[in-house]
Amino acid sequence: MIKKYEIFKNITLFRFGDPFKTGAVVVDVDQINFKEVKDIYLFDKNVGLDKVVFNKTLSAGDSIYGLGENLGSLNKRGKIYRCYSSDDFLHTPEKEALYGSHPFFIIDGDETVGVFIDSPSEIKIDAGFKDTNLLSIEVSSTDIDLYIFRSKNKIDIIGSFLSLVGTPYIPPKWAFGYQQCRWSYPNRETVESIGNQFRSLDIPCDVIYLDIDYMKDYKVFTVDENKFPDFEDFIAKMLEKGFKIAPIIDPGVKIEDGYEVYEEGKSKGYFCKKENGSDFVGMVWPGATCYPDFANSKVREWWGELYTEMVKSGICAFWNDMNEPAIFFTPDGLKNFYSLVDKIKEKKDPGFDFFSIKDAVNGLSNKREDYQSFFHNLDDGKVICHDKIHNLYGFFMALATSDGLKKLLGNKRYLLLSRSSYIGAHRFTSIWMGDNQSWWEHIIVNIRMLQSLNMCGFFYTGADIGGFGCNSSAELVIRWSQLGIFSPLFRNHSALGTRNQEPWAFDSATTDIIRDIIKFRYALIPYIYSEYLKSIINSRCLILPVSFVFDDPILKNIEDQFMFGESIMAAPIYTPNSGGRYVTLPDVKWLCWKVKNFDDRDVSVYNPGSYFINCELDETLTFVKENSIVVLMRPQNYVGEKKITELLAVAFVTDRASYMYYDDDGETYDFQKGKFINLNIFIEKSDGDYEVYFNDEESAEYKNDIRTIKFEIYDENGRVFTKIISR
Repeated sequence: MIKKYEIFKNITLFRFGDPFKTGAVVVDVDQINFKEVKDIYLFDKNVGLDKVVFNKTLSAGDSIYGLGENLGSLNKRGKIYRCYSSDDFLHTPEKEALYGSHPFFIIDGDETVGVFIDSPSEIKIDAGFKDTNLLSIEVSSTDIDLYIFRSKNKIDIIGSFLSLVGTPYIPPKWAFGYQQCRWSYPNRETVESIGNQFRSLDIPCDVIYLDIDYMKDYKVFTVDENKFPDFEDFIAKMLEKGFKIAPIIDPGVKIEDGYEVYEEGKSKGYFCKKENGSDFVGMVWPGATCYPDFANSKVREWWGELYTEMVKSGICAFWNDMNEPAIFFTPDGLKNFYSLVDKIKEKKDPGFDFFSIKDAVNGLSNKREDYQSFFHNLDDGKVICHDKIHNLYGFFMALATSDGLKKLLGNKRYLLLSRSSYIGAHRFTSIWMGDNQSWWEHIIVNIRMLQSLNMCGFFYTGADIGGFGCNSSAELVIRWSQLGIFSPLFRNHSALGTRNQEPWAFDSATTDIIRDIIKFRYALIPYIYSEYLKSIINSRCLILPVSFVFDDPILKNIEDQFMFGESIMAAPIYTPNSGGRYVTLPDVKWLCWKVKNFDDRDVSVYNPGSYFINCELDETLTFVKENSIVVLMRPQNYVGEKKITELLAVAFVTDRASYMYYDDDGETYDFQKGKFINLNIFIEKSDGDYEVYFNDEESAEYKNDIRTIKFEIYDENGRVFTKIISR
């Protein structure tokens, strides 16, 4: 039986069987009248005993966008994708799945529709790989919610999707500052030295991360006092210098007598079970571990309370890792591997068995059989195999963390990163894109994924700047940092055993360039924060493909440029030894600002068209749309170091332009009570000059500190006009 629900005017739900309530959707669907149907809109279906297959014939001009955290082009046609969250360190092009499961996509062609498959089971999406003209979706369950969104406008479809799954998470303003991470900064002395380097070299930074080595024997919610003596004092001193500390938190709980977290979880039955009722055991960083049963609300509440001591010490930023969940191997898996090796040892000529051994070693980690061997105890008393809800493990862990932090921090906002995620997690956590590599190819992956994840509601996201694995060159870190300016999460992260890639890790010229890049990011924070909050208010992505904004068929082929808010188009350079790049400028005139540092203006005006634009290594291509305004400030060492009393408005105006600058306290949820400001800025060309004025909508409870706005207004010939207005 299929139930059909008309959710809103342009959203239809087709329900198969009795789906698991994932938590992705915020609308109470069960309160809406339904009717039974045999067929569904858009797809042909084939319902089997344990799966459902949906098929749709594609036209030659159809494009497919979305699917969040996935490899492949921005247009997803021609590849197979698998929604089954996976810990995979090597992001090579053939990989079908990464850490998150985001089964929302848009088919754009003669008919434009959005599709969301709400199922925590494995979903395979063949977007024209086996058959060029066929979209085939195989869901490993017969209990499914299938949502169809109808609109001619892709941005409207995303808006409707967000009305269904909820508004994105809002981090504190300082989370838009620069962030530094490495596996690992192993002790207090190292972290303090890193902080001192940032300040002494005049390089802004807001967050420094602690990877797994801060823990005692990798036991979650512990601190190794030998490495980090007087932890609370350490946190306080870093806060005094303007640094937030963000510790990593893994789900695996070490099996060790006397370890309080394990003892309590064991005694209360809070760990995932095997079929015989014993605790499921996997091997991760601490060795033998148990996995909290986050599908159970009591376990989530317990886990959230475990953050108490760290929050008391002054921490309000955390980093959830390994929560697919990652399993290096299980005791049973290792036993089977040893049996294989013993059999091979008995052979006279085992040479060809090298490949069997190699495959067996690689196959020890994150095995499907392991995920099929443990179970969750749900709130209603039902027991469900993990494999059936695998894609929700990271979602539920992040929910546990979020709920705990909201209780502990009260009205104060938090920063939370999660490696694994599902649709709906965007409401309470951010994600980063996992363990990428220091490859030029991964910069373009970063560019495409920023756009795809925004479509799925994950506005605050980003990749490891410079690449996590492998050794990075100075040029790669510079070009990637230039992309990082236009990424909400701007975090440099590198792996154990690789070359350090902090801003000063190369030569002095590189340090100078990266300093200017980071300072430009801090100058842009008024614009970035304003655009981020407005994107949430308006249910419109912060980052959008240019083809979604401008109606030109040629733009469907442009995947390496994107709109960053309403005024800026980013066109990062992502190839080595490049003195520039080709750029396609759509529809309107554009002011090209080659940014060397915040104070310099190397600008020129371009008409719509395609150009090769020269761009030296120390220049960041920044395009301001015609009749648009970008608000900036003087860079600070960290967000909130000083009150912002002056804004600079860089504008490109050939006729008239307006901009609504949003701001709030950046720390609390008081904006939900109306404590914010909308400062409306207007520029109008008149008789060869410009008139500028503004009005503000300021609440009685929130007073803005801005007293002066300096205007740099460029006309269609690149001439600059300066104005100053005081409030």
